[in-house]
Amino acid sequence: MTQILKSGIFSLHGFFIAAAIVLMIFYAFYYASQKKYDSGILMYITPPAVFVGFFGARLMYVTVCDQLYIEPADKWRLTDGGYALFGAAAGVLIVAVAFWLITKRKFKLLPVFDTLCASAPIAIAMGRMGSIFSQDCLGDTVDSEGLRFFPIAMFRQADNSYHYAVFFYEALFCVGMFFFIRYADKTINRHGVSSYLFTILYCGGRSFFECLRDDSMYVGFVKINQVISILTVIGFFAYMCVKLCKRTKFKWRYLILYGVFTLAFVTAFFSQFYMYSESKTWNTVQIMICCIVMMAASVFAGIEYLRNTKIKTEKKPPRKTEDSYIGIDE
Repeated sequence: MTQILKSGIFSLHGFFIAAAIVLMIFYAFYYASQKKYDSGILMYITPPAVFVGFFGARLMYVTVCDQLYIEPADKWRLTDGGYALFGAAAGVLIVAVAFWLITKRKFKLLPVFDTLCASAPIAIAMGRMGSIFSQDCLGDTVDSEGLRFFPIAMFRQADNSYHYAVFFYEALFCVGMFFFIRYADKTINRHGVSSYLFTILYCGGRSFFECLRDDSMYVGFVKINQVISILTVIGFFAYMCVKLCKRTKFKWRYLILYGVFTLAFVTAFFSQFYMYSESKTWNTVQIMICCIVMMAASVFAGIEYLRNTKIKTEKKPPRKTEDSYIGIDE
């Protein structure tokens, strides 16, 4: 939040980031009250999570973009900007897990993750809108004069040209994801729904938006945020498939599901790394379709697992413990 002040000048981008953090905190407490979770846990982890998340965001950025800094001291000049969202997420998760271990596992972690993941989409959307003032998170230049208007495109003063407003596309996606997760969480009412859906949907969407940006963080010739996103989707999909196979017998639709996911990933991989081999527009459309297919396959695997565990879950008697973090049964 030190970005709010930049050489004594008020930074509107910093204001949006700070507002996003505050919005996420308020909604997290609201979500906890609706779910009858113990909000005291949030009160303990929120202050350190904000600072460690901020530190993690900066650390990841300066580590990946080390070539941008001539003097080592410039890396920690916090008012100069440069933060990575995945670094912030890692910092928040570290704080939550550390507090869980310090308290000797007296509360359940999954409801905490659900609270954070249910709140994150609307906060990310708010933070992305700050790019209007910092003029980052943009795409390629817009050649057609008929498309040179916001929210399709935005003028960047650095090169005096119009670029596609990728930040706005991602913000809209996050708003839609927020309401979808809210609806799914109320409909299914199971622990882990918000965490799983947010991880799959945001990482799947981020992997696509990264291919549109012209200011991504690179490690070698690959976009590090895109790699993290797609590996996360693959990991969660594989984890859910393993749980599903343990729960049920082999079914042909599962094999088809694995095949569809794999085909979509391979197609997206070749479309990304051979982006300029044919039509860039067509390759971008292919990547978008493949990301949607991978997200849909992952969501279907999660729904299938919930469907096969519903009967057993309903037979479980409610558990009432004084130290329990949750207020409802699983």
